[in-house]
Amino acid sequence: MGILNMTPDSFYDGGYHYDKSPNELISKFNKCDIIDIGFESSRPGAFPLTIEEELARLKSFIPYTKIFKNKILSLDTYKPEVAEYALLNGFSMINDISGAKKKQMLSIASKFNIPIVIMHMRGTPLDMQDNTNYNNIFKDISSFLLNQAEKALEEGIKKENIILDPGIGFGKSIDGNFQIIKDIKLYKDLGYKILIGHSRKSFLSQENDLPKDRLAATLAISAYLLMNNVDILRVHDIHDTNILKEINKKLN
Repeated sequence: MGILNMTPDSFYDGGYHYDKSPNELISKFNKCDIIDIGFESSRPGAFPLTIEEELARLKSFIPYTKIFKNKILSLDTYKPEVAEYALLNGFSMINDISGAKKKQMLSIASKFNIPIVIMHMRGTPLDMQDNTNYNNIFKDISSFLLNQAEKALEEGIKKENIILDPGIGFGKSIDGNFQIIKDIKLYKDLGYKILIGHSRKSFLSQENDLPKDRLAATLAISAYLLMNNVDILRVHDIHDTNILKEINKKLN
């Protein structure tokens, strides 16, 4: 899953894609399976957009959906109204960082028969890092994810369309993020597809480096996740991750 941030304030590449030509966008994303497109930043401390603001950004992007042939376009949103508009206009997947807590979001995913990512997060991006302590991080996260997955099934969403994301960086400490990765086999054993979004995040920081300096650290985690059969890697660096993917195939 390649990340396309259409926001001015994303933690890594905010504003970078705003003025890119269609050919530049095609070139960057031609080797990924899914393109996850976000119009509202979810970095720690980010303020939420209104439905109207997010819809306005989405509508300005809709003409570009035609250039991504044979790609699954995923919308990174927790607002059902925005999700439904996207699904009517070229998108075919939802990535909900709020964990699909709104029943309307599950109803929409069921109606359109599309995949939905259910992610674990405490609070909102604005305050999620205020509470990063867990009694047992795996039990706490897996309990929430399985509960939401059950609600999705009850709403008529097919099991194969339910994707669980433990939420790296969303209400987690540095140690907590690494514990999730070390426990990845336990998450795989939950019986659903697993998505991990670790790319260039701050828990990978070495000596106060910047996100642009975290490629090696990101690829190290990606390699570990590939070896443990994680279903979807949400990454900024598509070309480099594909190299890892091909090497992993040869080793197996």
